Amino acid sequence: MKQLFFCLLIPILSISQEKKKVFSGNFDLGINFASNIEKTLQFNNVFLIQYKVNNVYFITARNDMNLISKTGENDLINKGVQELKYSLVDEGWDLGINIEHLYDISRDIKNRYSTALGFSYNISKIKNEKLAFGLSFTKEKELTIDEKITFQNRLNSNLDIIKRISKNIEINQSNGYSPNFKKFGDFRWKSKLDLKIRLNTKFLLIINSVFNYDSFPEKGIPEIDYQLINSISYNF
Repeated sequence: MKQLFFCLLIPILSISQEKKKVFSGNFDLGINFASNIEKTLQFNNVFLIQYKVNNVYFITARNDMNLISKTGENDLINKGVQELKYSLVDEGWDLGINIEHLYDISRDIKNRYSTALGFSYNISKIKNEKLAFGLSFTKEKELTIDEKITFQNRLNSNLDIIKRISKNIEINQSNGYSPNFKKFGDFRWKSKLDLKIRLNTKFLLIINSVFNYDSFPEKGIPEIDYQLINSISYNF
């Protein structure tokens, strides 16, 4: 354990000694339409910040928050995710450790904490484009609304694509498949598709769709969940 901690600490110490530090990120605001048990209207906020040194070591923090109002009702449903990732990127390889906290009242998830260790490889040689395949091992602890706790181990496989249609238009797509090691037939599938239109050097219009499938959801929760998000993004 001490050796692992020391190995992780070396890159962090090198970051602290680096004179030139580079920050980048984005702040998004949007209005979303979601269909689950009922049609809902959502307010969406995404904040992402990335810290990099020599384009090799990356620390990425992301907060994605949704405030959801059911049509014709006053109840609010909260859903969101907070993520912290530490990665080493070099010659197409991305080796990373990821810590995530997820909550989704509409799917009966009060808290889901997960830690993942994995890699991906980008086979595209075109600058600012991506075709990457990845694998990671994830440990999860989930707490439902009625206080039921479950522990799971999952293997995640990912396919990520970034394609530039023109100078100001970009398409991002990610697909993830997550089977449960111990329960045959228990898997999750998540697909995201983003259309990004650059308005100027700082602002983008983003049309985002998210599709989730869970083969074993909580009782009374549908297997399929999707969102459509329209937002304005400020990049810095």
